[in-house]
Amino acid sequence: MEFKQIYTPGLAHLSYVIGGRNVCLVVDPAREVDQYIEIAASFKLPIAGIIETHLHADFVSGHIELAQKTKAPIYITKKANADFEHYGLEDGEEIIIDTLKIKMIDTPGHTPDCSVFIVSDLERGSEAALAFTGDTLLVGDAGRPDLFPDIKEQLASNLFDSLRKIEKTGDHVEVYPAHGAGSLCGKALSSKLLSTIGTERMYNSAFTISSKEEFLLNFLQDMPEAPDHFSRCSEINRKGPAITANLNKPLALSPHEFYKHAQSGMPVVDTRDQLAFASAHIPGAYGLSIKGNFATFSGWVLPPDKPLLIVADNDKDLAEAVKMLYRVGLDNIFGYLKGGMSEYAQSGLITSRMESISVEELKERMVKDELILVDTRLKSEYDTEHIKGSMHAPAPDVRKRYREWIGDKTVAFICNTGNRSLLAASLMLNLSGMKNIINVIGGTTAWVKAGYPIIKGGE
Repeated sequence: MEFKQIYTPGLAHLSYVIGGRNVCLVVDPAREVDQYIEIAASFKLPIAGIIETHLHADFVSGHIELAQKTKAPIYITKKANADFEHYGLEDGEEIIIDTLKIKMIDTPGHTPDCSVFIVSDLERGSEAALAFTGDTLLVGDAGRPDLFPDIKEQLASNLFDSLRKIEKTGDHVEVYPAHGAGSLCGKALSSKLLSTIGTERMYNSAFTISSKEEFLLNFLQDMPEAPDHFSRCSEINRKGPAITANLNKPLALSPHEFYKHAQSGMPVVDTRDQLAFASAHIPGAYGLSIKGNFATFSGWVLPPDKPLLIVADNDKDLAEAVKMLYRVGLDNIFGYLKGGMSEYAQSGLITSRMESISVEELKERMVKDELILVDTRLKSEYDTEHIKGSMHAPAPDVRKRYREWIGDKTVAFICNTGNRSLLAASLMLNLSGMKNIINVIGGTTAWVKAGYPIIKGGE
């Protein structure tokens, strides 16, 4: 049996190519599908099937594009109610493709349409060998059940029951999930990217919590913030994403053309580093450094109904930004700034700026009570440790909470390195009309390295 696990950085997404004797299958493909065709070619096997464990919420899948390129059928549970051409599987249904026997079991909980695909290698025997568990069972965790708020209690109950079905598969069965640590599809994902049913039964709280009441309490509290694009991506995947080759290519725009379109209401996505953005950027731009978790935060805060404009330092960063915007369903990219900000600066057009300070200056100004400090990390990070006197608001929440901080006092934003706080500061700058907005460079990482006091969780 041929096997390859593919990791997508930024999304912590895991996809797979599994081969039998004569053909191979792709499981949960990312939107960049040529990589799977290349892997299949290295196996010297054609792709004969595409498996989707569920309608993914955090990214747009490549199932439609890969099916178009390979003519392979897509397999997904009937409960997904998919609009695209597919083979809909019933709970417990088995299919045999080449030397692989595949059994799908419905495992609702993370989403209503989650499923697990259990695979046997018939060249070795009929016993289950591995399971593609999607986002139902993750290494060290299970998929969060709160993405559908109106039915989250029912989904949490379903998740408990679904895990009981999975644990009967056999302790020897290898577990291959759709996400690893860094994904917002759970709250305690391990950095390990594979496991076994037996290991998870011993150490994963999703299994070790035996009471459904306790399970519901545990899995419905302290979940990481759910990005705005999760429901949008899920629906895009249900309907069938556009083929990326058919999308309009971003136009190269002169500084005056770019500025005109920005003034007309097209959002500007500035992908440069925090220091470059702070010194000069196009008024109204989103500070979304390509060095940060660009795809997730772009999907989270950028309006999906408007054509986008991109500022990048170079062609490589531009191509990377386009790819990652496509990953989260932001397909309408109108154009990019030809020549970058250096060309724009020479045009004489108006720019905005933002103050940046070190943690040393932050400490001095906090002692003097000169500013409001907002920690823009996730709640779990803030609860683990934070600076005394800071308040918490994840970067995207500035869109809703910025009015709380409008006043005479300077507002400073901090995260662990300065990338999320850059986004938060740019949002505050654009929404509030205030000028005294600060991004703390180096973030809490620099604060701790400098030996400054920090409040640990539980203190």
